[in-house]
Amino acid sequence: MSTEITLSDQTSIEEAAQKFAATAQSLVAGHLSVHTRKAYSQDARQFTRWMDDHKLSINTLTKSDMLQYRRFLSENFAKTTASRKLVVARKLLEEAVERGLLLSNPAHKVPGYANTDDQETPHAALNLPQARQLLAAIDTATNQGKRDYALVMLLLRTGLRRSECAALKMGDLAQEQGHSIAVIRHAKGDKRRKVKLAVEVVRAIEEYLEASDRKSVGPEAPLFVQFRKGDHPQNEGIGGYLIQRVVETYAARAGLNFKLTPHALRATFVTLALEGGAKLHQVQYAVGHADPRTTERYQKRKLNLDDNATDYVRI
Repeated sequence: MSTEITLSDQTSIEEAAQKFAATAQSLVAGHLSVHTRKAYSQDARQFTRWMDDHKLSINTLTKSDMLQYRRFLSENFAKTTASRKLVVARKLLEEAVERGLLLSNPAHKVPGYANTDDQETPHAALNLPQARQLLAAIDTATNQGKRDYALVMLLLRTGLRRSECAALKMGDLAQEQGHSIAVIRHAKGDKRRKVKLAVEVVRAIEEYLEASDRKSVGPEAPLFVQFRKGDHPQNEGIGGYLIQRVVETYAARAGLNFKLTPHALRATFVTLALEGGAKLHQVQYAVGHADPRTTERYQKRKLNLDDNATDYVRI
């Protein structure tokens, strides 16, 4: 039996991914959360998809290929996320070696990422005009356009992670203390948290659901669904990869001449909220960071010469 594995015949790599997920306790301390398992599974699928996009098979991978994958991760994800994804790829290849599919692991000597705890996130953060420009680039004349507008608006106004956004169910939208909220069932660390939804976000979501005839679906139905040709909504939910494509597509249409990712919209929310006067701890809780230092790393444009610390000292 051939040991060549591509996405057109991925049984072996899927088995390797499943075994990795089952034995991934060595990567984390304590109990492996549902969220972590899901993230590892998504990372494994992304790695196989990347191989397929580059016409690579697992038994022909070289160290040079893995360095290229490392560069792809660093250009598209925050350092901590990129590091996890690289570890998953390395572990999958180790599993392939143990299964006899490879003689050696091409990622064995591929370096990880330097610790960036004291640095800003590498992702861009839009300013207010650019955020409005991004939203204006979305054609809401179609049902899919209404979905995309609601999706991008939600990311910009809440700072949700793409996985949290993709996982939202209809029943996760609720009212509490007179405010609209979204319940995140499995946030990072498998925590449950609530996110306030601004009126504009609620209106965009309602317009999308109304146009797609989905307001009466059950509470376990996905909030955001895929569309097929002819602007017809499906029952299947979206994934993180689709969210990334949506953001990249409209960034290009808006004429933004830099790399824009869903995580950049998270950095945009943090930055705009802090620039708008929100307290650090308020933003920290809103985005679900355990440590305020993490939130600070998401804040871009820290140096403000129009409103600077020196302006507050008069001797």
